[in-house]
Amino acid sequence: MSAQPVEAGQPTTTYEYLCGLVEAVEAEADRRGNRVRADITNQEITVHMMSPSNPHGEIVMEIGFQARSQDPTVVATAENRIEHPGLGLLRSADLLLLTREARNRQPRDFATFAPDVTAAVEVVSPSNPGNDYIAKLRDYPRMGVPVYVIVDPRDGTIAVHTGPDTSSGEPRYRDTRTYKFGDTVPVGGWTIDTTPFPRYRTA
Repeated sequence: MSAQPVEAGQPTTTYEYLCGLVEAVEAEADRRGNRVRADITNQEITVHMMSPSNPHGEIVMEIGFQARSQDPTVVATAENRIEHPGLGLLRSADLLLLTREARNRQPRDFATFAPDVTAAVEVVSPSNPGNDYIAKLRDYPRMGVPVYVIVDPRDGTIAVHTGPDTSSGEPRYRDTRTYKFGDTVPVGGWTIDTTPFPRYRTA
């Protein structure tokens, strides 16, 4: 099962209204010199302060570069929104990998339709690891994201989650494989050499 069916009675107009608020919140924060991400879950907006770091950005760029080096038709988008309007879900992803064909059929530029994504990658932030390990690990299979990769520079591990399944009523991935920095990791048909990935430095 690729995604949970559209929930009966889910007010799409409410979702679109909340999307407008998300854009307004992010634009106002940007105007004030702050970087935030805003997500939508259960008809609520959650705002996350962004504190980018060199290792975080380097890993995101390295994965996108390696995927495109293996297949020039791959579209790699950093800090992009991913959504499932029928479920009223909007998330911000560190990196999305998808085919050019999937990119071209997107109905709008606001966000990428989750089941069209080949892989979503999140690099764990030291300040908010629960967003990647709990919230997104619940919402991404529900949204139909086929491959979800969690890269954790705190301990140098990578978890690759595949096979989204909502048949039990609890969204989950059927398979999870773990790797360490230095391994070659399969991600959505590509292989990523994680040797260059930096670790976070302890204070």
